[in-house]
Amino acid sequence: MKKCIVFVLLFVLYVLALPSYLPPVENSYVTATFLEFRSTGSVPHFHSGTDFSTFLKEGISVKAAENGYLVRLEIDEDSIYGMTVVLQHDDGYRTLYAHLSKFAEKTDKIVEMLTTEFGKQRIVVEFQSDDIRFSKGENIGYSGKTGEASQAHAHFEVRDEEEKNIYDPLDFVDKSLLRPVQMGIMIKNIVIDGKEYQYQAGKVYQYSGDFPKIAVETYTELAKNLLGVKEIKMYFSDDLVYHIILDKLPMECWEKPYDLYDEKTMMTSLIYRGYYKLYTLDDLPYVKVNKLNSLSNYDSGQYLVTIEIKDALGNVGMFSLKLVRR
Repeated sequence: MKKCIVFVLLFVLYVLALPSYLPPVENSYVTATFLEFRSTGSVPHFHSGTDFSTFLKEGISVKAAENGYLVRLEIDEDSIYGMTVVLQHDDGYRTLYAHLSKFAEKTDKIVEMLTTEFGKQRIVVEFQSDDIRFSKGENIGYSGKTGEASQAHAHFEVRDEEEKNIYDPLDFVDKSLLRPVQMGIMIKNIVIDGKEYQYQAGKVYQYSGDFPKIAVETYTELAKNLLGVKEIKMYFSDDLVYHIILDKLPMECWEKPYDLYDEKTMMTSLIYRGYYKLYTLDDLPYVKVNKLNSLSNYDSGQYLVTIEIKDALGNVGMFSLKLVRR
């Protein structure tokens, strides 16, 4: 009997831990992922959330991911986020919805009153009570391209209550509700000690120093989009020496994307090239394993490097190369 009770409790905890947030757009797919590199705004920064397609259309309903209440409205067409809604949820998290073309009818009177009084300037309204509530799946606004969005879409974030940390929304969203699309992980190029090469499986590359300074240009290819990845493991002769997981970021690190990305990383309106560095001498929140210093113990012979890459949508890619110290 006790074993049965323990099993039931574990099952309940497992079910409660499953992602349960609704995607903010029905029957949509992901067009940008958490912690991609961004060069918009005044300084380079990380992409703080996940973008969901609204099929390049403005006016598509954007829905509350979970039951919650309104804690902030940002009425602004020109900032990075544009028109923005922030909700507080009972689980202690907040969700943010940005680039809206207009707000839900429930908040229309508030917005109209404020814009009549203050005009076109940026207006941020903090709500101190839970009077304005939204149910899970209820419309909170309509898709747009306010702020620095080049095309209409829904930008969605998950933050803690103090908004000191941001989290990968795809760890919260029920991904079974997304539109199925064909995808796969690839490595296009590799940088070793500052020199760039086209990646070729099994090829022998040279490096110098105690350990190689490797960066990989990798993506999830989804339809016509190139998406950032979630997790990278690097093995030297079956020994895990470097491991990053992009699941959470303190806001104080938001303007430090070059801690993760190589300087060859580029973002324009037409080009995105993201090179993930697989080395650091710093204590970074997303680096879970770093045993690069131990590589000085390797001899100068040739050895195998395996790079395992995962995305937030369940895809896995395995890539290999050979390294020899010069």
